[in-house]
Amino acid sequence: MKKILIIGGTGTISTWITRHFAQDPQCELFVMNRGRKNDQLPQNVSVLIADINQRDQVEAAIQSHRFDSVINFVLFTPDQAKQNIELFRKKTDQFIFISTVATLNHEGHLLLSETTSQGNEYSEYGRNKEACEKVFLEAYQTEGFPVTIVRPSQTYGEDRIPVSIKGKTCWSVIDRMKKGKEVIVHGEGQSVWVSTHAQDFAKGFVGLVANRKTIGQTYQIMSDKAHTWDDIYRELARLLKVEYRPVYLPSDILAKSTVYDLLTSIQGDKHFSCLYDTRKIKEMFPDFACEIDIQAGLKLYLDYMEEHPELKQEDAAFDVWCDKLINRFKEATENLMENL
Repeated sequence: MKKILIIGGTGTISTWITRHFAQDPQCELFVMNRGRKNDQLPQNVSVLIADINQRDQVEAAIQSHRFDSVINFVLFTPDQAKQNIELFRKKTDQFIFISTVATLNHEGHLLLSETTSQGNEYSEYGRNKEACEKVFLEAYQTEGFPVTIVRPSQTYGEDRIPVSIKGKTCWSVIDRMKKGKEVIVHGEGQSVWVSTHAQDFAKGFVGLVANRKTIGQTYQIMSDKAHTWDDIYRELARLLKVEYRPVYLPSDILAKSTVYDLLTSIQGDKHFSCLYDTRKIKEMFPDFACEIDIQAGLKLYLDYMEEHPELKQEDAAFDVWCDKLINRFKEATENLMENL
């Protein structure tokens, strides 16, 4: 019987991991979070209510436990990494840190692997995750802390999809498309991207859990199927039965936004074309394959939103921002064209 602790457990990626282990008769599953979305958890999950960033709360919650694997989905800074090492040093045989491919130097590489050089100068999120990796790997090398590092690419799920420029939620883009409005897309919509459905990600991930062979290793888990941003929007338009009306804005201009952090999400990530080398995870699990392509994934999202209309929340502020930016960009383009 494996004893597993998931920290988080209700997010886009972690939900499918939680569902998998909740159905495993050979697993005793615990989830630690602040208790805000626990109505979404399977009934046979044992819940530990604690804020992972409050050391006293966590120590009290895990006092009588020792785990085969601890998986933290909500760890973002090196200080948090150091605290997790202190908390779980004697409490687990494996600690899985969920990192990100945003740690990598996308600007200098097209095909990215676990050994690609790091250093994302545009993404503070990526730099912080890189710093976390270094903290964990140093602890592994100096004291044998049993860390396994996992780097997803963009992973989406039931209520979240890959879109270029969005507001509070992805629905802000769908709402504009359904109303016949133009949508902002970075660059010219032709950068190559890889999106992975969380259900497929889980297939590659679960075999790493409580697996001693993975200690001290880093794994990329993502789909092999690439697409462009235009591919995503055209498929959305087809499914919605609307016209695709893109307005392409340069990424370096979008990165200067003072309203949305597009320096991180666009200039530091989506701006670059990326392909990923998945040989390492497939060498570990030869049968691993992603089955949900972007077309199927987008339909799953739209179907889910139809079943949950309460999630279709309009974003008036984003709508106004888009309209204003599009109008200003068109005016500037007309002025520029007069001088060509």
